[in-house]
Amino acid sequence: MKVVRKLQSVEDMKAALPSGDMKSADIADIICGRDDRFLLIVGPCSAHDTKAVLEYAARLARLADDVADKIVVAARVYTAKPRSATLGYMGLVHEVDGLFKARKLHLDVSQIGLATADELLYPSLLPYFDDVVSYFSIGARSVENQEHKLVASGVDVPVGIKNPLSGCLDTLRAAVAAVKASHDFIFRDGFVRTAGNAFAHGVLRGGIAPNYKQAQFLDIPLIIDTNHGNSGKNHLAQIDVAMDVMGLRKDNMQIKGLMIESFIEGGAQDVDGGIFGKSITDPCLSWDDTRELVLRIADML
Repeated sequence: MKVVRKLQSVEDMKAALPSGDMKSADIADIICGRDDRFLLIVGPCSAHDTKAVLEYAARLARLADDVADKIVVAARVYTAKPRSATLGYMGLVHEVDGLFKARKLHLDVSQIGLATADELLYPSLLPYFDDVVSYFSIGARSVENQEHKLVASGVDVPVGIKNPLSGCLDTLRAAVAAVKASHDFIFRDGFVRTAGNAFAHGVLRGGIAPNYKQAQFLDIPLIIDTNHGNSGKNHLAQIDVAMDVMGLRKDNMQIKGLMIESFIEGGAQDVDGGIFGKSITDPCLSWDDTRELVLRIADML
């Protein structure tokens, strides 16, 4: 391997971009059952355009205020994207000065008034984001990776752990148990000990087929991902999945919320498409459809 460019140190990054107010407490309270509001983690599949993400976040913050008595809304600000074949857009962190841009984007969205969520794709990058991100997810391609689970056990904020691409629930159960436990292991430049993450929970994202209806077989806090395997990557099907889940929740209060992929414009475009506010990875709900869906969910709560 040849070093193409060196990363700015964590210390210098945090000095240049000091952290603001973390907004993870409400999310943690929902996961632990101390707050009976519903959690919605909403936003674009990938945060490829910072201006569009901030425009979207401003709209989302206004909507969040309208439903705050029933719903806690967090913004998806996913700056690192897993790629099964390592092809396509891999996330903001890979751009020149990408770590700086990603940290700043989380801070800017937080200043708008929203907690932010991101994927813990590279555990080694956690120190760049541990004081600005209020919710981390471990993706379907990482759930069986030991380092991801070990590092997540030392994170102070809620971590949602997705089922693997196969949809296997046993793998999900084991991963959540691992993240809740304490561990001793090597991380970055030292031997570390974690206390376990009390806010670890499962995320049903579908597999070969939708699996959100299997929530009844998991006695752990759950978030349902309305896209990916649950929607067949048909972004409009997210609406039907969300409505189904609201029905299931009446019998299973372990369902704590939903993940919804949404942007300003509906659908998806090529990486070089150039349409403002339209996903360049997975297709997303439009803002108009998202707003209507969130208000429907609020009416059902």
